[in-house]
Amino acid sequence: MPRDLYDCTAAELATHSVEHLDHDTPPSTAAAWLADNGYDAAPVYADDGPVGFIHKNDVTTDDDGTTLADHLTSLTIGYMVSGDTPFTAVLSALIETPVYFLGGPDHVTGILTRADLNTAPARIYLFDRITYLEEHLRELVLDTKPDWKTTPVTPEEIDDIEARHEDAQAANVALEELHYAQFSTLETIVTNVEACWEACGFTTKGSADSRLHEITDLRNDVAHANLLVENTDSTDFLTSGRTTENLYTTLETINDVLSNLQDAGYDPGARAAPDQPTHPDNKDP
Repeated sequence: MPRDLYDCTAAELATHSVEHLDHDTPPSTAAAWLADNGYDAAPVYADDGPVGFIHKNDVTTDDDGTTLADHLTSLTIGYMVSGDTPFTAVLSALIETPVYFLGGPDHVTGILTRADLNTAPARIYLFDRITYLEEHLRELVLDTKPDWKTTPVTPEEIDDIEARHEDAQAANVALEELHYAQFSTLETIVTNVEACWEACGFTTKGSADSRLHEITDLRNDVAHANLLVENTDSTDFLTSGRTTENLYTTLETINDVLSNLQDAGYDPGARAAPDQPTHPDNKDP
């Protein structure tokens, strides 16, 4: 991509204040401890080193006479992740497996779960890319549909845009009116102009509508600090609340649309803003 975007790795997402259970902890005690602390999983140690881990779904508070060794999962390489693993790879891995561990010599240095996708690094990563997409969509609309007010944008939306534009003009910092449109307004314009949604790489208006609406919903949750992953227990597409798989698919759409618009020649920042004032000390001769 032309400009640097915020990157995010497994090390930034993971929880590093790692607490562990001893291998001789009763399973019922382990279950209660996980629940009380709000943990999805924890490593299990024996002889000062990790021998496996327990997930909250592996144990119950009922005393069944077993030992923790009967319930733990071996901490094999399949459950380990490098700290420099990029965000998209982390997200993909968490679709199938709900927990991973970062490791050092003979100890666990971090735990990475689906719940960690609701933390600040993930929010910053996504907001940066959604904002970048928003810049691309503005360039697309200004080039393809300069009379965008004739699309099904509501009168109330247009009034709000014009009011914000007038405030910016009064402050001598105005850009083109479209810069004051919300992402949902850009969604409306793009999905109702065939040349726009085709440039984004969509093959039908319906697919453009549904996929861009998912981005709008994600953008609102990112901006308002809502949960990004609402369902950490299931990857079923039909379950309620955004899952890890839903988030991955939406991010994939963002990256695909960005790639398509860049291939089509849309470069945010290349277009001059005609309403931008000239500084009085730098007037043209």
